[in-house]
Amino acid sequence: MMRLDSRSRAGLVMAAAAALLGLGAAAGWEVVRAQSQGHTHSHGAPAKGGWLHRLGPDARVAAIDRQLRGFETTMAEVAYRYTEMYFGGLDGNWAYAHHMAHTMGDALTTGLERRPQFRKSADALFLKGPYLQIVDAIKAKDLALFKERVEELRAACTACHAAEAHPFIKIGVPTVRRNRS
Repeated sequence: MMRLDSRSRAGLVMAAAAALLGLGAAAGWEVVRAQSQGHTHSHGAPAKGGWLHRLGPDARVAAIDRQLRGFETTMAEVAYRYTEMYFGGLDGNWAYAHHMAHTMGDALTTGLERRPQFRKSADALFLKGPYLQIVDAIKAKDLALFKERVEELRAACTACHAAEAHPFIKIGVPTVRRNRS
């Protein structure tokens, strides 16, 4: 067995490391190239004859209804807007909090068009009371009042859920930010 001096050994180790690094980079590049060829994203108009157009006219409304999944998607959007409104208010970003409060109200109102059976509870417990009061607190740019109104809003949401046979859904104070306001 041939013994290498420390200088030769260091050179050999460096050459081997460089070769391995080069092979790893080449393999990584090939993976990226292969993946990008199969995945193209298009945000253009849907193709003619898409899933909805393949259905008969009488089946389209039911299909859209299934896609919107009742009131679930409305509540998911309301929850998102509520969280963003909350952190916007805490941060003193009143324009953002106002925007989120407004779009939260729009989301709920639009959802009620699809599910009018929830209108009575939504109006009585949320839209005509605590929702308007939180919007006023945001317009006043008053953090203490805003926090007070959030508590009233949470209680109203929980009461509305209970009135609609979902007493197990209790609204809490948001703890996780989705965005920076």
